[in-house]
Amino acid sequence: MKVILLQDVQKVGKRYDVKDLSEGYAQNVLISRGLAVLATPAELAKLKDKLAGMNKKREEEAKIFDNLISEVNDKVVTIEARENGKGHLFKQVSAADIKDAILKVSGVQINIDDIVPGHIKEVGTYKVKIKRGDKEGSCSIIVKGI
Repeated sequence: MKVILLQDVQKVGKRYDVKDLSEGYAQNVLISRGLAVLATPAELAKLKDKLAGMNKKREEEAKIFDNLISEVNDKVVTIEARENGKGHLFKQVSAADIKDAILKVSGVQINIDDIVPGHIKEVGTYKVKIKRGDKEGSCSIIVKGI
């Protein structure tokens, strides 16, 4: 019996995979628990449309991210933070602080999860990567002690 998985199922397959499974397992376990639906022509057509829409959305997000990277690439951002006189900060500069500083300098909204490394604990100059998937850019962060 062919089914379309609605969620990742361990040792069976990933979400949206079309699998040929035994009728008992498909009916009694997967379909009854809402983990899969029967692979009818109508359901397969819905799946095809959904996957096409997801691919289009990914391409649009990639273009938007490329534009963000081009605006932020090689910018210099200064962050002031309290330090103990030896160059160590009282509070680390987090990815959220970096995101806010980039927003002030360039007006670009970056996702916190795209900032690598996310935490800075000492005064100095750092090269921060902004990365999503295989695309990346960089930004210089200068942390000054006050």
